Amino acid sequence: MEEGFTPADLDHGFFQMSRPSLKHGVAYAFASLFFLVSLGLFATSLSIPDVPRTDEADRVSVLPPDASDYEVVPVQAGYDADEYADAAAFVIVPLELENGDIAREWCTWVENDDGGGSWEWGYDMIDGQMLSWVDGNGQRISAPFSLKGSLVPEGEVFSSPCSSEWERTIGGYGAENPGNPLFLTYLLVETDPMRYQVLSVAEVHRLDTSLSAPQEVTQREDRGRWSLLTLGIGGLVFMYASEPSLMHDLRRIRKANWERAKNLQSAVGVQGSEGRLLQHVGLAGQPLNAEEGNPVTLPSRAVKQDWLFGAPSLPASYENVFAPDGDGTLLPEHPASLGSPMPATVTPYSLGALIFALSFIWLSADLRARDGSLGHTILGWVLTAVVTVVNLVWFVYAWKQFKLVRAIQDLPTSPVRSVAVGQAEIVGQVRPSKAGTPQLSVGGKTIGGLCAWTWTSYEYVCRTDSEGNTSCSWEARDSDTGGVPFIVHDGSGGIMVDPSLWAKRPKTVDHGPVIKSWQRGNWRWDLNVLGVGDPAYVLGDCVPRTHEHMEEWGRDETLANSLVMMVPSTDTGEASVLHYGTELDLLSSKRSVFEILIVPCAVFLFSVFMFVNYTP
Repeated sequence: MEEGFTPADLDHGFFQMSRPSLKHGVAYAFASLFFLVSLGLFATSLSIPDVPRTDEADRVSVLPPDASDYEVVPVQAGYDADEYADAAAFVIVPLELENGDIAREWCTWVENDDGGGSWEWGYDMIDGQMLSWVDGNGQRISAPFSLKGSLVPEGEVFSSPCSSEWERTIGGYGAENPGNPLFLTYLLVETDPMRYQVLSVAEVHRLDTSLSAPQEVTQREDRGRWSLLTLGIGGLVFMYASEPSLMHDLRRIRKANWERAKNLQSAVGVQGSEGRLLQHVGLAGQPLNAEEGNPVTLPSRAVKQDWLFGAPSLPASYENVFAPDGDGTLLPEHPASLGSPMPATVTPYSLGALIFALSFIWLSADLRARDGSLGHTILGWVLTAVVTVVNLVWFVYAWKQFKLVRAIQDLPTSPVRSVAVGQAEIVGQVRPSKAGTPQLSVGGKTIGGLCAWTWTSYEYVCRTDSEGNTSCSWEARDSDTGGVPFIVHDGSGGIMVDPSLWAKRPKTVDHGPVIKSWQRGNWRWDLNVLGVGDPAYVLGDCVPRTHEHMEEWGRDETLANSLVMMVPSTDTGEASVLHYGTELDLLSSKRSVFEILIVPCAVFLFSVFMFVNYTP
């Protein structure tokens, strides 16, 4: 057991923030950057005037001649006292632009990726300048967009025919010029003294107040929405930067193992500088060296992926694979010896998940419900659909994870010698059965020491796009899974596992990390295995073996554990797992029930509430 480590170290209590690795530290830095940007966007949004919706403005056909005719109301947040009065009226009125430039429009040729293109028209509003307007009664006013830049000019103009390169300015041509543009204008009117500011405009064909309103001025809201977006992205990065609390302990233990192994020579069953070699075993149960018979390659299990507290010794022979080792003492890493790990109830993952989910839920609801254009509403519904789907998937995944973790934590790990028929949990060392370990030939190599495996081949392919840019990557080409019946031995005895029965439910099987990867030319092969000497965790049903199975693969009539085997759960409907590593390895990647289930459930309920009841 790692020096200075006690089982109590694996009980993380209510809250824990583990010391991050370099990779997680970089992710935390990016999350912090997003949070700072979000804070900056929110802070700057507070200085932008909160303009009422156009449906709250008074519609008039001409400007009232007297200040007392305006309905003055206190201005909302964001109006700087140096630029605005404490109260103002908000009106929509059709006006003619007599003098001043309000927008620029252009026509330009835009090429596409295929070498073709099209003429495209565009426009933008000119920054704040003094503009002269006249209404239908001939009353003239001076009304700019914000000269101090508190609001950016907003408006819509008529599109022009676009079939050649040109650019021109839209503005007034002087008093009583019939060619002056007409606009339905959203105005802020201050009455003491009289002063006007244009908020937004929409070009029209006639001075008619019955036309549709100018576009909404949502600059304050949009800045806040960008703040919510960056906050949500920061929460997502923060969420995935927060590793499960037990991971840190395992990384610390394995780092200590690696430091000790640097001075040891690797061998079968020995964690050395190059890892622990798997053991190749013949059909008669005798260990084979690599040079005996056909030359085989023995893969080595890296120390950082291996047993936490040292690889248990392998027996000298496999005459009776079901019998206990010595006095039947359980392996040091067996949960009955070590205790069940308890991840922290709350970690930074919870905070990141809540920030991410609530930010996007609020953003989607805000886009749907608050003032804005049709584009805001459409984007709000699209984002609502995406958020709803993500929440549903997250909730379903959380429920499956909850059932798995509950089964692992609630079900005691049975010693093999006393395992009973029914749902059971087994932890032990992979050892060969009567089948031995076959030789796997793939990718020009012959590999031994394997009991269950999966391999994938990749081809290095380069592709050139239409612009001449070349990109290369490894692309999966073929894969295969196989295995022979093997034993999981926990010191008290061995129990049979038949990979062919687990292959019918491939999602339940985890062959562990890649143990060997090699290349030949433009091809690469990755191999994942459960090999002799590896740790294994099995959650499933313990069932009697058939007479045919025992005749083919052996039994010991005096040992009850030789008459049963572990298979995927079927009748119980519970989770099934055949996993490389011990229970500690499996649970180290899991989170507490609070983080697995309660947080997604709360987010899901909040999303439903916001979808049904949110109003601005």
